[in-house]
Amino acid sequence: MPFTADTIATILHAPLANVEAHWPLVVEALQSLEIHSSAVEVAAIASIGSESYVFAPEKEAGTDAYFRRMYEFDRSLGNLEPGDGVKYCGRGFVPVLGRSEYARFGKLVGADLVAQPELALDPRIAAKILAYDFMLKGVPKAAAEDDWVKVRRLVHGDLSGWKRFNGILIPLLKLHLKIQ
Repeated sequence: MPFTADTIATILHAPLANVEAHWPLVVEALQSLEIHSSAVEVAAIASIGSESYVFAPEKEAGTDAYFRRMYEFDRSLGNLEPGDGVKYCGRGFVPVLGRSEYARFGKLVGADLVAQPELALDPRIAAKILAYDFMLKGVPKAAAEDDWVKVRRLVHGDLSGWKRFNGILIPLLKLHLKIQ
């Protein structure tokens, strides 16, 4: 692995124990889908780091009222039943959001995320979800082309959080260039 847990923790200002525990799971998930490369590692670290300050799968911050207001009965998310907004809020290294994504990724990773959405917080499952998300969205190609704006858009849907993503990206790319 070109990026050590210590290096990642230092760049992200994240707890070393979390990086030591979770980074190998992410690498293993990327390797299992045959999309692992140093550029994809950069994309994964910057994506996880821009979503989580602690390098761990997290539940989206918000109250039940917030989740109902934002996501309840949002057909684009597959939220069709009362309570879906709260039940299928964002969870993971890069959050899964909405009943449809929980069903889709659950099938891919072999877990019933619809019945048990909190399983998306399990680090091993969250790592597999991240890897499938990268593969399905074409992140490895964008990363290989050094199109980091595209990587951020593919992973996050837009450029919100770009400042943090880019702040993580710059030191990673400097190391990436030294490694190659």
